[in-house]
Amino acid sequence: MEDQLIESVYIPRMTGRAFKVSRNQLVKVTDIQGKQVCDFFAISMNDSNEMLSPVYTRSILGSLYLKSGDHLYSTLRRPLFKVIKDTVGRHDMLFAACDPIRYLDYGLSDHPSCKSNALAAFLDIGITPAAFPSPVNLFMNIEVKADGTTEIREPTSKPGDHVVLRSLDDLVIAVSACPQDQNACNGFNPTDLRVNIYNPEKSI
Repeated sequence: MEDQLIESVYIPRMTGRAFKVSRNQLVKVTDIQGKQVCDFFAISMNDSNEMLSPVYTRSILGSLYLKSGDHLYSTLRRPLFKVIKDTVGRHDMLFAACDPIRYLDYGLSDHPSCKSNALAAFLDIGITPAAFPSPVNLFMNIEVKADGTTEIREPTSKPGDHVVLRSLDDLVIAVSACPQDQNACNGFNPTDLRVNIYNPEKSI
């Protein structure tokens, strides 16, 4: 028996969407055309002050990178997700979400951003975050050099590459198909994402 598809969410380029997931459901994030970053945010449905935290995740894992079997942790150091499958193996937990001020650096005053996308998506389903959460940037390729500096490189993800996460709590998730087109973040060409929500064949 296969996992039961509950919802399929299409995220057009440069936009965001939000949705709710229950404990033990599977969240599959797919890079449809390749080289597209997904800014991934989550907030506990039981406590809006508890959010997905790349800082605590890095600290607890002792690593800058994720791999299958790892957990993603909250601001209260609780595991919120488990990485069930990852066909890419290269994601980012360092960079903040792009925001309107970031695009002013490029001389752009009215450019979509992941922060604006996420806030609008949360609001669409009636959620106002107590504070703006930090994202785990799925498919984003950041090179950390020996001298501590970083470089944004094109994602290594190919069309159809995906990450499957198991939700370990009742959560509100927002995702943004990152609109960054001024550097290599999305290969200079933002594209679409898809998120599928499944009830697993067996609860774990």
